[in-house]
This record gives sequence, C-alpha cells and structure tokens, in this order.
Amino acid sequence: MEALTNYMKGQADIKKIYLINQDYSFGQAVRATAVNMLKAKRPDIQIVGDELHPFLKVTDFAPYIAKIKASGADTVITGNWGQDFALLLKAAADAGLQVNWYTYYAGGTGGPTSVKQTGLNHRVFAIQEGSANVEHAASQATEKAFRDKYGVSVLYPRAFNQMHMLAAAIDKAKSTEPNKIGLELEGMNVEVFNGGEGFMRRDDHQFFQPMYIVSLGERGAKEPFDEEKTGWGWRTVAKLDTKDTLLPTTCKMMRPS
Repeated sequence: MEALTNYMKGQADIKKIYLINQDYSFGQAVRATAVNMLKAKRPDIQIVGDELHPFLKVTDFAPYIAKIKASGADTVITGNWGQDFALLLKAAADAGLQVNWYTYYAGGTGGPTSVKQTGLNHRVFAIQEGSANVEHAASQATEKAFRDKYGVSVLYPRAFNQMHMLAAAIDKAKSTEPNKIGLELEGMNVEVFNGGEGFMRRDDHQFFQPMYIVSLGERGAKEPFDEEKTGWGWRTVAKLDTKDTLLPTTCKMMRPS
C-alpha cells in the first residue's frame, strides 16, 4: 500500500475513492492502511465508501456495485482475490460501472479473464513485483520457456527470487542447517527476477524490491505476452524503486542462541 499510494498521490484524476474488501485480516489491513496513507498523501481525496463484505460467501455483488455507482466514485481500491474478485468484476461489468480499479490480485488465477470480461481496457491496475511484459531480457526469456513448458505464465516472480536466495544462502553457509541458512539470508542483496536490487532486511526478515503498477488491456508492440489466452496483457504504468516501498518496523526479532 505504501508503493501503491505513492503512485496514486500523483494521479490528479483521482478525486473520490470507494474501498471494498473481504472481511478478514488482510482485507481489514488494506482498508485501514489505504485510509491512513491517502489522508496523509492526498487529503483532498474523498473516501466515499468503505465496505467490508463476508469472506468468500457473496455470490452476487450487484448490491455492492449499486452502492459504488451511487457514491459517485471514480476509483475503487480492493484487496479481493479469487471468487470475490471475479464476481465483483462481473457485477461491475453487468452494471456498466466505469471506474478505475486499483488491486493487489488482478493477476491471480482467473483474474485476467475477469478483467477482460469487463471490457475495461487498461482501467484495472495491480501492484505487483513484476509482470511478463516488463522490459527485461532475462526474465522475458524465462517467461517464454516457462510458458512453452507448462502452458501458464510466471504468476509469482517472488518464487524465483526465493529459490535463488535459498540456494545462495546454502552455498555461503556450506550447510543445510536452518539457523545457518537464516543468518546468511539476513541482509542478502540479490538481482530480482524482473531486474533491479532486492534485499532481505535484517531487522524483521522482510524482503524489499522494486514494485510495479501495471494495467491489463490491449497489447502494444513492446508487450509480447498475453494472460490466460485473453489477448490482453500487462502494461507497465509505473515502476517504484525499492527505496520507495520501505516502511519502518517495530519487530524485535528473537534469534536462536
């Protein structure tokens, strides 16, 4: 949310935001953090709706979409995923709701298909650690090989980062003993899957890396990959450097003696 709101604060067309999230810990955190960060960074933006709905139980989001439409919102923020994302977008498409969507999980399984069905060309955004169409030769070569072999996209570049770091830590520790691996991971700097520097913070073992705001829609000449055979692909809207994703920590980690 720090990275996402750092981007959103510069978008002058955002004036009225509606928050809709799943009623569990993550959805509650998205809601609370969005409100606090937007107030600090863009106090002129109106929060015209703030909704929590039952987690993975709603089968028809039409009543929620009607409220969004009535609110006059131009933008929606949601942390929804899975069926709660797909059905929310379906209801928006059925109602002809014309707003921009800022999401975490538009790229999850089934997400791109749901976005394509709305017809909202490059109006559904996601905050991600990368995408297939980031202009980076090594990751695009891996993406092509992965799709050729498995028939699916690299959904989570973080998985490549994790395995690369684990292997490097084992090599440096000359051991597979967990405590030794953990100590080697602390403070480790790596070149991440889509390019750029990532590192694990010693204080709390959080991993930081460049983040991307991407939108899904019709592809241009520099966007070779589509998603879920929709014909639509990711476009990089903004890249946020690692330093612009950092937040302080209150963690007091207890390490093994």
